[in-house]
Amino acid sequence: MTAHAVLLKIHRWLGVTVAVFLLILGLTGSVIAFENDIDHWLHPGLYYVPVLPQALPEAALIQIVQERFSPARVVSVHIFRQRDLAHQMQLTDRSGVLISQYDGHILGRVPTPSSAQRIVGYIHQLHTHLTPDPGSMRKTARVGSVIVHIAGFVLCLLVSLGVILWMRARRTSVKWNAPWFRICFDAHHVIGIYSALFLFTMALTGFLVERGAWISRITHSPAPGPFPQLHSELASGANPISVDHAEEVALATIPGTTVTDVLLPRDRKGVILVVLRVPEETSEAAHSYVFVDQYSGTTLHVVNFLTDSPGYRVIRFNRAIHTGDAWGAAGHILASVSSLMLIAMVITGLVIWRKKLAT
Repeated sequence: MTAHAVLLKIHRWLGVTVAVFLLILGLTGSVIAFENDIDHWLHPGLYYVPVLPQALPEAALIQIVQERFSPARVVSVHIFRQRDLAHQMQLTDRSGVLISQYDGHILGRVPTPSSAQRIVGYIHQLHTHLTPDPGSMRKTARVGSVIVHIAGFVLCLLVSLGVILWMRARRTSVKWNAPWFRICFDAHHVIGIYSALFLFTMALTGFLVERGAWISRITHSPAPGPFPQLHSELASGANPISVDHAEEVALATIPGTTVTDVLLPRDRKGVILVVLRVPEETSEAAHSYVFVDQYSGTTLHVVNFLTDSPGYRVIRFNRAIHTGDAWGAAGHILASVSSLMLIAMVITGLVIWRKKLAT
């Protein structure tokens, strides 16, 4: 057997072995590329607001919500990256309220998570653990996670071998008036070579997503630790500071950031947690935290994403590439299309394998 024949057999049998899992990854990946946007698209009247030059103080928005839905209290505020998305407030009864930050108009009250968010969450877990509910199927989820990472590694090999094999035929177009097998054969080569870089990138970054320990060791960086147990100093006659004051303290502590979440104290000894996003964080999640005393406004503890752990920054950047967050809307489209291309590659590859097996 020639070297080409050996590589071709390896390519085929590796592909057949992981075909089902790659189909699952492709299908789920094409959906969760937009997991943060789907609920907004399905319910635009709840989320999108006209952008005005000036927003109201956060304390005023919280007061509007608490007066409307008393006795429930606001426990947290989420501020989306897009200025045309309303602020979302979590109440003590676990419901969520969407309110325009510009005029204080309440857009609606929703369960959290919503039905769409739950479904997308199940799809996300299928993508990472091959089970929609890892919490109730822990052993299955652990096995599924291992299979997903093996499939990602095998996909890296498949793409590399595929490029080597393509160099012999160098097909760059599909002969559409040919028989079905020839169309699949051409399509497999053409789609494969044009999507090779994207598929390899998605496979490699996906494989590394759960390899944070490796990255931490390579970069000699500590992994993020648990938050400390903190409390506010309750002085006689002291009044809590406003949410806006706490935000100002946090922004001054880590300059150049924007506020993404505020967690309010649950009791008189609790602290205000302000979550900040640095410019390089392109996903909805942010990882800088400032703990503020609710009475004095003193900074009690700081976690700075830019300086605390270079390894964790690499981990987050790797994930941003995998999800497409690194390039915004264009990146999400690219991640979704790449997942669809993976599906096409698996289907055409199986057709070719079945035909060769029959002959």
